[in-house]
Amino acid sequence: MTPTDICNQALALINAGLLYSLEEETEQGRQCRMQYDPTRQLVLRQFEWNFARKNEKLVLSAHKINGWNYVYAYPEKCIRILGVIPQGDRFHAESQPEYNIFNIGNNKKCIVSDMPLAFIDYIYDVTDLDVWDSISLYMLQCKLASALAMPLTGDRGLFDQAYKLYQAAVQEAKGMNAKERKQDTVYISSYVKARDW
Repeated sequence: MTPTDICNQALALINAGLLYSLEEETEQGRQCRMQYDPTRQLVLRQFEWNFARKNEKLVLSAHKINGWNYVYAYPEKCIRILGVIPQGDRFHAESQPEYNIFNIGNNKKCIVSDMPLAFIDYIYDVTDLDVWDSISLYMLQCKLASALAMPLTGDRGLFDQAYKLYQAAVQEAKGMNAKERKQDTVYISSYVKARDW
């Protein structure tokens, strides 16, 4: 699967022709070049997709920021931070140690924390479409179709249709994403609930 394939599938959803290449000097080519990467990154940023998650040790920076003990370099391909965690710990959405993000000049971002040896759990900017699963690729093509609909066709109905397909694909992708995870669930019996009420 290539970006041109995704663009052609998106164009087909809105009946806007086909491309031989993203480098084509046609209106479809120009719009696809303009919309593809921002749309791909937006789709990645919207949820904790399993195929795009990374966990790695943060790199300590020489910068200092008042009030924080440690300043770490912001990972280059980070789309969205899920959590900054101590070494040897796992990411828990419900209990996150405190961290923040700052700009440290020359438009470089950093992560500040009071944790030594911090690790980061984040969504990575996945450009290799072979890493994406089939429902995520469909989600991307629907979102791209909605982004291309108005500039290429001016048809609000096609935009609405593509956006609804995208919303349905997001729900399906989230469901599949959840099925790939195993989390311990604590069940509280109805007796305990009634007693504590």
